[in-house]
Amino acid sequence: MLNKAILVDHKEGDIPAEYLERIKKLFNSIQYIPRNDPKLGDSLKDAEVALVKISTKVDQDFIDNAKALKYIGVCSTAFDSIDAKYARSKNIPVCNLGGYSTEAVSEFFFASLFERLFELERAKIQARAEDYSFDKFMGVELKNKTLGVIGAGKIGGRIAQIGLGIGMKVIYFAKHNKPEIEKLGAQKKELDEILSQSDFISLNLILNKETEGIINHDKINLLKKGCVFISLAPPKLIDQEAMMEKAGKDEINFIFDHSDDIDKSLAKRFLETKNVIVYPPVAFRTKEANTARWETFVSNVEQFIKGSPQNVVN
Repeated sequence: MLNKAILVDHKEGDIPAEYLERIKKLFNSIQYIPRNDPKLGDSLKDAEVALVKISTKVDQDFIDNAKALKYIGVCSTAFDSIDAKYARSKNIPVCNLGGYSTEAVSEFFFASLFERLFELERAKIQARAEDYSFDKFMGVELKNKTLGVIGAGKIGGRIAQIGLGIGMKVIYFAKHNKPEIEKLGAQKKELDEILSQSDFISLNLILNKETEGIINHDKINLLKKGCVFISLAPPKLIDQEAMMEKAGKDEINFIFDHSDDIDKSLAKRFLETKNVIVYPPVAFRTKEANTARWETFVSNVEQFIKGSPQNVVN
């Protein structure tokens, strides 16, 4: 048992009772506190564990003020708000939620793609108006089309598997070869090849200094006419203005779900842009993923205390 954990930006009631009880058993005390609370510095002094939310900023000052800190746990897959490299220099592991939402996000990718290709929303609106004609609809099949996967980690790899199962040609971009999907038929390509050859694209990269802005203006201009580009990843990976311009010119389709991570005025402009579909951040919201989310969050702490940390990202 450790002495103290602080739950930064978590509110009482956020964590389901059964998981909160497991956390309480690991510490003599736990404390809820907002990141912007003036008393945060005092709370950090004797905290051994910091449990934070996806947007909680954990910078050098935060870490330096937490003299007793031994562990940082983030309640998300993304960890770009945390200075993980500096934490590692202090021998503090940062643990995320690994692949808790792999199935949810992968299936949402195809759900949003099917919705677009078959214009399901427009079809439902028409039917509600008691118009049952079909002559204004013409969908597109996925079989034999090229799916480009940018970032072939857990989510990207699963999207590749599903695409191959449908009968698509799958090409992927990643730092390292992915034999588990190559043996199924996927081919590794350079980023420019993915962008210029794919009918459909899935962006699945983690945001860091190396990947920020990777899909820039020049890269966007490589996209095939009619390409459907779906990003269920952080918006800062993409030149938003260039993507909006490309879609608005009727050259591509752009679909994304991290609408809460961009300025509201920018989100509104996307909503008003032709060939753009904006979703709330709901790709990860399934019953199964929600259970896996809290189970992973708590088990990460339990395994760290046992001396076998898991889902370490630094």
